[in-house]
Amino acid sequence: MSILSVESRCPLRVAEAKKLAAFAEAVHSCGPITSDEHRIVLFENREELWDHTTRKHGIPLSFQAIDRRVGAGNLSHKQPLGRAIGTKARSIVDATAGFGHDASRLACMGWDVIGIERDPFLSTALKLSLEDVSRCAGLQSLLAGRLTFLHGDSITLLTTKSPDVVYLDPMFTARKKRSALPKKPAQVLQAIASIGDDQTLLSVARSVSPRVVVKRPIDGPPIAEPHLVFKGRLVRYDVYLNVNE
Repeated sequence: MSILSVESRCPLRVAEAKKLAAFAEAVHSCGPITSDEHRIVLFENREELWDHTTRKHGIPLSFQAIDRRVGAGNLSHKQPLGRAIGTKARSIVDATAGFGHDASRLACMGWDVIGIERDPFLSTALKLSLEDVSRCAGLQSLLAGRLTFLHGDSITLLTTKSPDVVYLDPMFTARKKRSALPKKPAQVLQAIASIGDDQTLLSVARSVSPRVVVKRPIDGPPIAEPHLVFKGRLVRYDVYLNVNE
């Protein structure tokens, strides 16, 4: 189990770091980072996630790196993700928010998105990432109040929602070969977050929404037999329908 901590390297944010640590069920620390530790580090005008391999810069807790190109770019509705969500959708619940990368991308594409994350440390990272939006005028205008994050159990919270689409990104199975390891954020998720009950989550999602989109590795097994499949280069999107679409 990874050790979780929060540190401020800005004197004016020490009190904030202590408050965040309490919510994140982490320790407030300023000492060296151990080999099994992940730490949220607050600077004067940014926040990062560090581990023992970090030297000068960690993973930014920010959505500013989103490729905001439209047309044939990352935010095109003609891409597999946009096609999987569908043309009729207005509201989406991302029930496995993680670091919020997919939720923020969907919001930038024009949908109203609520992300749900049960892990308190990841929820803290999401809070900081969303606050960082105010530092980027271009990103702020794109999101325009379309993105919200909730902390809690998706299986419970989904029953209080009725979105047009529920989006699920279950944790991929860890890979053994170093050359095939997923990117750093995914590795961190595997170290921090616990594996959920994908079958139950899919069942609950289908009970509250007419369309459920599940992100899977391109060669990974489906959770259940999908109605539609939209393939990208590395991932695919399995779509489950409850009504005629």
